[in-house]
Amino acid sequence: MDNVKVSLDQMENWEKPQGKEIARIHNRLGSSIKELRSPADIRDFTFAVGRDGHTFCPATFKNGRRSKDHFEQQQMFALDFDNKAQDRRVSFEEVIARAKKYDLPILFAYDTFSSTDHNKFRVVFLNDVSISHRRIVEAMQLALGTIFPEADKSCYTDSARMFFGGKGLIYYDDTIPTINVESIFRGLTYFLRDTTGNHYKEKLSRFSRETGIALNKNGLLDVTMTDDPTEALGASLSAQDGKISPSPIINIPFNVIADGENFPKMFYRVKLSGSTSKSSVNTPVSRTGVLNRGYKNHGAYRSSVLSDTSRGCQLFREFETGERDMSHDELFGLATNLKQVESGIQRFKEIQAEHPEFYDDERREKWESHLSYIRQQEYKPYGCDSFCPYCKECNHGTNILSTVHPKPGMMERLPGYSEKFYSIEDVQDDTYEAISKAYRAEDSNVHIIKSQTGAGKSYSYLQLMAENPDDRFLIAAPTNLLKDEIFNKAKRMGIAVCKTPSLEQIKDEMPEKVKRRIERFHKSGQHQLVHPYIEKVLKTKNIPCLRKYMKEREALRNFKGNVITTHRYLLNMDEKRLKEFDAIIIDEDIIFKSIIPNQGEVPVAKLEKLLEKTTDNHLSQKIKSLLRKAKDQSRIELDSFEWDDKDDKLYSFDLPSFCQAEQFYVRRSDKELNLKEDAIVYLKLPEFFKDIKYIIVSATVDEGICRQYFGWDRVDFYECKRAEYMGPLRQYPGKSMSRSSIASDSGIVRRLMKRFDMNEERVITFMKENIGPLHFGNTDGSNILEGKDILVVGTPYHADFLYKLAAFTMGLDFDEDEEVEPQVVTHNGYRFRFTTFHNEDLRHLQFWMIESELEQAVGRARLLRNPCKVHLFSNFPLSQAKMVDGFDYSKE
Repeated sequence: MDNVKVSLDQMENWEKPQGKEIARIHNRLGSSIKELRSPADIRDFTFAVGRDGHTFCPATFKNGRRSKDHFEQQQMFALDFDNKAQDRRVSFEEVIARAKKYDLPILFAYDTFSSTDHNKFRVVFLNDVSISHRRIVEAMQLALGTIFPEADKSCYTDSARMFFGGKGLIYYDDTIPTINVESIFRGLTYFLRDTTGNHYKEKLSRFSRETGIALNKNGLLDVTMTDDPTEALGASLSAQDGKISPSPIINIPFNVIADGENFPKMFYRVKLSGSTSKSSVNTPVSRTGVLNRGYKNHGAYRSSVLSDTSRGCQLFREFETGERDMSHDELFGLATNLKQVESGIQRFKEIQAEHPEFYDDERREKWESHLSYIRQQEYKPYGCDSFCPYCKECNHGTNILSTVHPKPGMMERLPGYSEKFYSIEDVQDDTYEAISKAYRAEDSNVHIIKSQTGAGKSYSYLQLMAENPDDRFLIAAPTNLLKDEIFNKAKRMGIAVCKTPSLEQIKDEMPEKVKRRIERFHKSGQHQLVHPYIEKVLKTKNIPCLRKYMKEREALRNFKGNVITTHRYLLNMDEKRLKEFDAIIIDEDIIFKSIIPNQGEVPVAKLEKLLEKTTDNHLSQKIKSLLRKAKDQSRIELDSFEWDDKDDKLYSFDLPSFCQAEQFYVRRSDKELNLKEDAIVYLKLPEFFKDIKYIIVSATVDEGICRQYFGWDRVDFYECKRAEYMGPLRQYPGKSMSRSSIASDSGIVRRLMKRFDMNEERVITFMKENIGPLHFGNTDGSNILEGKDILVVGTPYHADFLYKLAAFTMGLDFDEDEEVEPQVVTHNGYRFRFTTFHNEDLRHLQFWMIESELEQAVGRARLLRNPCKVHLFSNFPLSQAKMVDGFDYSKE
């Protein structure tokens, strides 16, 4: 649980405080902040208030001053039922029943000092997160007061009210239940519907006018939950004071137990209907053009941004402290940025007045005119490069505001960033030369050639095969689809070539019983039993597809020419077989496509059962060590050994790979929403033989990852020249478009399809959307979209554990407890806000995996050689993307 802050008086009371004692409590309560860090602390607080008479206030305050103007945050809410008025009497039983009805669980309740037979009592609710926006707190209090009209009105109109303790608890829920922002307003809606019938929307409209909470198009309060704060550009994230926000959206973050594939936080999204304060009305400029003294600037940023500016901008800090005089250009640049901030211009003038040694009356008067001009001309903030002397030393964004207070959905181009492009002919020649050089190298290194999608990688190595007919080439593709495509290209070029047969491609032709048996062999890691089983079956049954498969397999064994296969087949070939070939070329990034996805996972309960049954000492010791360490570790390293059980018993999981594995990661069900029980995961690592040369050609391969995996000294890396896309890649970064983001906006992919006139065949998104033949994870080798306009929707996050497992397996160091969180990062020439790791190695690995998937999807249109369009909806920037801002996602 998160820490809960509340104002709690340290003095016990055995009767209701009176007179001067009330004044003393009032004076000390604002500075008596109690932080509750655990369920035990909450229980102690409950007893302190309800049993021992300690006075408390649900809110805390700045500078120790308990008043609305110094409100800091609030997480507890209290209601006082004194039952004085005859028509407003209610029993505690009625209150708790109503609270239960409207999904507002009470944390505790207690009798007041003047209570008899529980007729005067207070109830306390605990919100799931701290709310630092006073306007939202007051609306929540009013909602509770509406649902419980018998409560004392001052409970829900005064956020600074203190509550005396009591003489005894009448209720305490030790499960520590919580209410939340969404449930309160939902409960209010239900209550009004129940009590006013068809008039409830009129009541909601009145509530909206009183509180400023906006109504949606259906007349309900616009309070929802979302995983993506970027859904409202310019939204205020957990505003820090109770003043009117210039933004109509307030996003309040809260933690959830999630699977880690998207955001670690969710957000309560509260839309405001606008200012209800007279002070928000702009005072006009006088006829002379001089800014009126009473003018209050309501810019795009809240006044709290000024503190961020002081901390994050050296130039503003020197201006504020009066460290030196400022030139006109420096001041003008500062002013154009401060104009966008509430009270920013007023602060500019105050700073000048605080330093008369630089700004005398005449100079300040002149700057009044400058400021008026800036306002009337509606100047946008000047970029840091145009006026700041520290722009070369600072890791800044476009301007001061985007540097010190980046907004959700921001996608800023880094100053000075550019890419050099060559002709497609140069790129293709460079790709051929790189592969040719690697082919002719007399070493046993891993040669990595990174070349764009559509740059002629397969043409280049096929050309080498044609030019060197006496050498044997082994080509490995990630999928059977791409294997077949390469095979057909080779045949058309007259190259003597054979392809490996595939059981996967004929599985639908097999009898169901045979297919299930073969699948079980593979699942249990007993691959060596597959072919003896097929031979046995064929002795008694005529299964044409299997008979043909075995015949092709035998022909392949005797074939002495070039072979086209898959990554999986390659990784299962032994060293002797591989040495029969003069060149081994791997098409696409084998680490991303075939190694990281090949995970083993064993529930802890299954290991415990195996431990009870096994008689193998090596296996027993490994399981014991693993289970012992898993109690308090997530990363576990153990020795490997060869599982030498030769019988044909089918295991319930891949036991041979488990025994071979050395790095394990623990997935915990209490941290992952969709994980039913704790499990151990590991990668089934293949062997890359040290005296064999491998050549990898890919558009998405990463040098650092390759060196980390294969060894820094063994990798020769070459990045080929790049060409500019012939067709445009238009990217829309306003929403994250993670799986949960798409799920929370039902029908968004279909709306985008309609918007861009795309049929299902031209859409690539997540598999669970069930749209089109291609989805993230299965785009490799497909040319069905070449030259067509396509729509790509999604940011393909993976679960946190997978990034950590891959990093651990590669020997990278990181804090196993680190979680992803929104932060400002840079990549591909952009500065943007993204949910990622602080650890640079983990972030690098995550970015590589996301970018690889997106590049593969975008690459299906073959923009390098076709003037078609790709529309990409993701908040992860791709190279050569043209960013589109302000896109209306709700429009049909």
